[in-house]
Amino acid sequence: MHTVPRARLRAMALGLLGSAPEADRAVRTTERALASYGPGPRARRGPGPVPDPGPPPEAVLARVCLGRLRAREARRTDPWDPWSDAPGPSPGLTPAERLVLVLHDLFDVPYETLGLVLERAPAAVRQIGARARARARGTEEMPPSDPARLRTAVDAVLAAAREGDTAALRALLDPDAVLRADPGAVRGGVRPAHGAPAVARVLAARAAIARPVLVDGTPGLVAAPDAVYVFTAPAGPITSIDVLADPPHVSRRAIATP
Repeated sequence: MHTVPRARLRAMALGLLGSAPEADRAVRTTERALASYGPGPRARRGPGPVPDPGPPPEAVLARVCLGRLRAREARRTDPWDPWSDAPGPSPGLTPAERLVLVLHDLFDVPYETLGLVLERAPAAVRQIGARARARARGTEEMPPSDPARLRTAVDAVLAAAREGDTAALRALLDPDAVLRADPGAVRGGVRPAHGAPAVARVLAARAAIARPVLVDGTPGLVAAPDAVYVFTAPAGPITSIDVLADPPHVSRRAIATP
């Protein structure tokens, strides 16, 4: 059976959730899950199949905290500021990005372990980590996606939105996709969303009247009156969409006709 000091698990949970009571609850949930693994009666009696030691404790805790972060995003209704000076590693990060940034960069949890939690290959988890580090430094520093692949994805979003095809939109999105809206976008009726079904519904309702543009040289959309849709798709499906409508935010982007 894997063992990890409780103090380490709590520090990891606190880094992910940012709340001591939530961290304590997450650790207790993790310990209950871990108690179901380990040596059983057959192992104590003698020869026989070796009991399943279970996943690493870091993976169990990560799964518990990821569920809490996703639930938090699903309830989020407040506007998002892409250039917020809020402290900590969380502003603008998706739950998956926060998980990788905190657990890998601060606690040295291997990409392979995080891949078990996120159900992704280690190479894809590395890409999530790269995006998270760039977001933590500021969206202006984010490395560009493959323009051709992103153009294909954005064109497909626009076509599906115009058809009102939410199933096609969901297929283009990562299951953990996030749509963030700044205060201007929220005033214009755009609501933050988390998870492919919720994001697809927003796109179906709002992106049908959009037109293609280049945002800082990468494919995006502009919808009336002046909402700019910035897409992130680091490793296939679209993982996040940032909707900017505040003039100070839009003015920091170079918008051009493709």
